[in-house]
Amino acid sequence: MDARDIIELIEYFRKLQNIELEFQIEELREYIDLKFEELYDQLTEYIDLNYSNSDHPL
Repeated sequence: MDARDIIELIEYFRKLQNIELEFQIEELREYIDLKFEELYDQLTEYIDLNYSNSDHPL
């Protein structure tokens, strides 16, 4: 194994790390989207419940 092989291995592992990071970022985006939807649903439910129990307009 010469220096060129070592450089190629380093580049290969860097590419793998980048792919893994991109995958983790995408998973995080999906998780955030789901949590945002859950919070939005909870907030909407809360507003609807309070609005129906109130005489005040929004």
